[in-house]
Amino acid sequence: MLRHRVVLYDLRGHGQTTLGNPDGTLRQLGNDLVGLLDVLEVERARIVGFSLGGTIAMRVAIDHPGRVDRLVLVATSSRVGRSAAGWYRERVAMVKNEDSWLRETLDRDTADVYAQAPNELEDGLLIRRQSTEDPRGYGNACAAMAALFERPLDPELGEITAPALIIASDLDQHCPPKAAEIIREGISGSRLELIKGAGHAIPVERGFELAASINRFLG
Repeated sequence: MLRHRVVLYDLRGHGQTTLGNPDGTLRQLGNDLVGLLDVLEVERARIVGFSLGGTIAMRVAIDHPGRVDRLVLVATSSRVGRSAAGWYRERVAMVKNEDSWLRETLDRDTADVYAQAPNELEDGLLIRRQSTEDPRGYGNACAAMAALFERPLDPELGEITAPALIIASDLDQHCPPKAAEIIREGISGSRLELIKGAGHAIPVERGFELAASINRFLG
């Protein structure tokens, strides 16, 4: 049986991580992860990123190639389209303006993510509400994602040298298989695996299948 030391952390301004001085960029979020590795005295890590976490992981692999041993990218994207960028900007504005509809909007967005796994929605809502108790961290993350419309990671993907596994699902409306194919084409030697019958929330919808794929890759 493969055994790994697994470290999960709250992003800047989420959960128990303070907001600090956010600048709404993926680079800062990536540097936060590298800072955590420094504190943990981990020189090279096998980094697994889901959704936004995958985008951050790609940024780290581009900016700090010596810190990434292997890379697993789950249900993520290296770019966003015009409509998605508008979606993110709307939520940035709601946070900035302390919009009274923000909480209802976040609940609705969470329900949308768990559309293929309604039995997991209650836990998903709890996690989202706890992590966004101070919504400014969420707004900062949305600003970082919105910027991928004008400054996608695509032109820089060729700089990623770590072996990479990309995992997508066929029913994912947020990061569809096409997004995974773009990443695979950009990262030399990377491999793409498609999980059928799952939506965006692969870790909860296909947790065992996802873990098996990751273990095979890391092993």
